[in-house]
Amino acid sequence: MNLRAPTLFQLPNPYLSSLPTGAVKDVVNALGHAIANGAYAEGSTIPMESDLMMQFDVSRTVIREAIKVLSGKGMVRTARRYGTRVCPFSEWTLLDPDVIRWHDPDSPAAAQIYAASTDMRCIVEPEAAALAAQNATPAQRETILAAAKAITPDLGGAEAMIAADYAFHATILEATGNVMLAQLQGLIQAVLQFSYIAGPKAAPDEKVSRRNHIKVAEAIKIGDDATAKSAMHAMLKQNRAVAVRMK
Repeated sequence: MNLRAPTLFQLPNPYLSSLPTGAVKDVVNALGHAIANGAYAEGSTIPMESDLMMQFDVSRTVIREAIKVLSGKGMVRTARRYGTRVCPFSEWTLLDPDVIRWHDPDSPAAAQIYAASTDMRCIVEPEAAALAAQNATPAQRETILAAAKAITPDLGGAEAMIAADYAFHATILEATGNVMLAQLQGLIQAVLQFSYIAGPKAAPDEKVSRRNHIKVAEAIKIGDDATAKSAMHAMLKQNRAVAVRMK
């Protein structure tokens, strides 16, 4: 890879492997977004099947399949006597990228999601960076460094910047050589996209640090696991500061 020329990255398609296709997916997305953003409060009952059928102009089968998906994500629970109720937020599957994406930056749980995801990243990503420094292939090391250098709005605007940031973090997870860590890529994409909107609203003076990303990438490239770990931890401290300001 020629690092002297700007490298543009693109976000992958939304990581929605847990969702079906077609009308069911549309209904799941609509209801998931509505629940996540407080249109249906915790403990409240969502509309009856017949009402949802009219609202979305779909069959009863589609509605039932959509409710099954949301139930699998811990967001609703169905019982004959009381219909379909919204579960407490603590029961939602928050490691599911779909659940994260359904939250707008001003959703009732936005601050909690930002803080919790930041804590998770501070626990996982420094160790992942150290493993990447040990295990990454030459191509992965080059991609991580190229992505770090592309984290700037000057190359292609905000979307390209998010894509580069995602490529940086996702390639590090992949480069660990740990298949379970690699499967966190979809979650990281959802968290990053959420953070790029929610973070600036809470702390408009805080900017994504390209320099800190490059420091991590350079440590990974030369196989310096200790520096990669400490640099990643220092970089994520900025997110912690934003999380505090969102409370």
